[in-house]
Formats: sequence, structure tokens, C-alpha cells
Amino acid sequence: YTGLQDNGTLKGSSKADPDDIDAWQMVNGGDGMQIQVDPRDAKVFYSGYQFGFYRRQGSANDGQVRPRPGLLDPALRFNWQTPILLSSHNPDILYMGANRLFRSMDQGVSWSAISPDLSRSSERGDVPFATITSIAESSLKFGLLWAGTDDGQIHVSSDGGSSWQSRNKGLPSDLWVSRVVTSSAVEDRAYLALSGYRDDDMRPYLYRSDDLGKHWRSIARGLPAEPINVVREDPVNPDLLYVGTDRGVYASIDGGDSWLALGHDLPKVPVHDLVVHPRDRELVAGTHGRSVWIIDVLPLQELS
Repeated sequence: YTGLQDNGTLKGSSKADPDDIDAWQMVNGGDGMQIQVDPRDAKVFYSGYQFGFYRRQGSANDGQVRPRPGLLDPALRFNWQTPILLSSHNPDILYMGANRLFRSMDQGVSWSAISPDLSRSSERGDVPFATITSIAESSLKFGLLWAGTDDGQIHVSSDGGSSWQSRNKGLPSDLWVSRVVTSSAVEDRAYLALSGYRDDDMRPYLYRSDDLGKHWRSIARGLPAEPINVVREDPVNPDLLYVGTDRGVYASIDGGDSWLALGHDLPKVPVHDLVVHPRDRELVAGTHGRSVWIIDVLPLQELS
């Protein structure tokens, strides 16, 4: 599945002939955004377009999935690319980030806010600002949640959203949180990518924490001066990391101590998302303007 700017959301086979226009099917319109697929039934998935307008498809209860503010509550702010996430512990549970984090226990039919406003800035623009841009849930502990915002705020909750702690200490301020991800190997480990692209700051900002964000260590040394859009930990080899930047994909086989460019065939193009397919042992890169690219990473997963 992939979201395409101006061209909706498509699904298709990774083995399809790139010239076969019938191999991919459009399943939603608008500016295609994030996609979540129910692991119990691949016919059921969530997709949407800009500003958090998502819908559930393929079930007996299809329809829009979108939190609403309470009657007397302030209006919600949804990022242009609003993050959504199905829980790895129970796929009936869906998370969505506005300026507050919301959780649905029934596949998006009803919603509850499980955080206060996690943003700080009072600035506004032509599109909503001070919004959540990235959310993550630990696969090792239910209720261990992370959220990052476009005004540089990073928060963690260890109790399912009942309480939240700021984890900005030691980090540069006012940078866009492009991605926060949890480790599938160590419960307290998380990775954080920040971007200064919108302020003409092209330096790479990449961090790792092993204590739930109390301390952050930069792991950007060796990466070129390119904004980072996404970081992923390999699901097979936790020492293997991937980052997608505005110029390509890089990998580290030593937990971020050193980096190498990955894939000489990949165009010099912004990479906005990366997924490691758990069955086929392939890395899938979604780019801005040059389609989807796939590389076999089994050889990298076996390196030490």
C-alpha cells in the first residue's frame, strides 16, 4: 500500500511489472497519506487524505474514522499528514494524533483523548501547526506510547496515556519530529529523527535513547548533510538501522555508530517512509516523486 501526493492511495503487488498499470488499484482519493492494515484480515485497512480524514475499508462496518472535539472543547488541529497506528497488541485498537493523542478501542467507531495538548507553539499558518506528526507504540509493552510534534515536542507515556512525560532535555529545540520509533528488542529503547528542513537547516538529526528518553545520544555521525524523514530498526537484527533522507537510504550494522549508503540504483530523491517486510526480508522505500523501491536486505540482516 502507498499514499501518493495528489493521486490517492494505491495497493498492489510488489512483484508486479512496473509498466502494468492494472497491477495497482486505487482505494482512496485526495493526497494519499498513511495506511494501516488489519493483520487478521488484509481486506480491512485504514487509509485517508490530508488533515486526518481517514476511513476504514473492507469490513462490514466501513466508514470515516476521525476523532471529534467535545462540545465545549477547543477545535482539534490535524497535521497535513496525520499519523495513525494500529496497536500491535490488539488490532481493534487504533491511535490517531491531532494536537492531542486519541485512542479507539473499536476500530475507529468511538474515540477517547488519552493526552493533553502535546504541542507548545502558539503560532498558526495557512495549514494547522502545533500538531502531532509521529506516534509509536512499543511491541514489547502495551501502553508504552510515544508522540512527537511539528514544533519539536517529544513525550512518552508508560501507562497507556494516563500520564505523559516530556523528553526534550538534551535535544535541539523547535525542530520538526519527523519520526519516533520504538525498539522491538529492548523495551526502553527508542529512536528519534528531527528535521530542520523547513528552516533551511539541512543537518541530520538522529538520536537513540535506552532509558525512555531520559538521555539521548546522537547517532548521526557519518551521515551526510541531508534532512532525515524516517528511521527504522530492523525486526530481525536490532543492530541494523535504516534511515531515509532527502537524498536516499542509509544503513548501519552497528546500532548507528557508522553508516553506509544503500542501493546504488535508487535515485537521489527524498525517501519519506521505510518498511521492512517481515516475511520476504525486503526493505521497501516510499519516495517523493520516484515511486516505490524494494531491496533484499537478508544479507544485511545476517551481518554482525
